[in-house]
Amino acid sequence: MTTEQKVAGALFIDCGQQLKNGTWVRPPRAKYECLTCRTTEGPVVGAAAVTAFVQTIRARHQHHNSQGAHAA
Repeated sequence: MTTEQKVAGALFIDCGQQLKNGTWVRPPRAKYECLTCRTTEGPVVGAAAVTAFVQTIRARHQHHNSQGAHAA
């Protein structure tokens, strides 16, 4: 028996580029595209902001997952 799974969203993460001295050449950034409700969240920029965003974005869209789709 197989179960059909659908992609409900896409999480895009750019880890950025940091020099050895800690200076960011290109800061980290992330965005989420929900394919169920056709919205985009982000982009968020900065290491702390990206970390928090990645940790919480799936939970914020959890109501869509209950409809049989799975977040990216």
